[in-house]
Amino acid sequence: MNRRLFFIILACSLCIILTACGPSDEKVAQAQQKYAELVEIHNQVVEMHKDIDNDSMDDTLVRLREKISEVEAYDLTEMKDEEIDMLIQIMDTLITSYEDLSLELANIKGEEDAAVLVAIPLSITNQTSYSFVELKLYESGDAGIHENVLTGMGDFAAGETLTGLVVQRDINNTPWLFELQDENGNSYTFELAVETYDEEGAKLTLSYDEEKEEVILNP
Repeated sequence: MNRRLFFIILACSLCIILTACGPSDEKVAQAQQKYAELVEIHNQVVEMHKDIDNDSMDDTLVRLREKISEVEAYDLTEMKDEEIDMLIQIMDTLITSYEDLSLELANIKGEEDAAVLVAIPLSITNQTSYSFVELKLYESGDAGIHENVLTGMGDFAAGETLTGLVVQRDINNTPWLFELQDENGNSYTFELAVETYDEEGAKLTLSYDEEKEEVILNP
């Protein structure tokens, strides 16, 4: 379904609700008030729907609008008070459905707002005795071609610190991968837990574990 379905804003009056012989004026007034409540929450939900990119609620909103159309098809002048009571119950049910949908849309909006990527600066210090000729930094699951950050900069030598690196944190806290290749052709891959980093950044250190005989990354 196309994201931008056109959901109309309803007017706050029902053309079917006319005072005439048949139902009591009191019952007609109750139906008018209930319909006004239904119109108001429909309009609120339509406005909320415009503010999100997620289209998963489109079908639900279409179905609810169709139910309102069914309500509008009733002619109150031909109904008894008891029948209008049943119609009011139907509108109450629709209002509850719109309230539930409103909560879902609010949650979706919150998730979409939170999903905005947060840039986190990194600095990495090489405390090993190795020089690294390749350094790649990318989001886990990214199958694209990953650029060697060191291109045009020379090797990442022992004792040096790299600054200006950036990772992005999203709502899913998707890990990032940090790949290195040293001058001897040995490759190393580390997973960065971005959820543990704040917006002020993180300082990482490469060192050599003598017992494990391997390069490790310390947060």
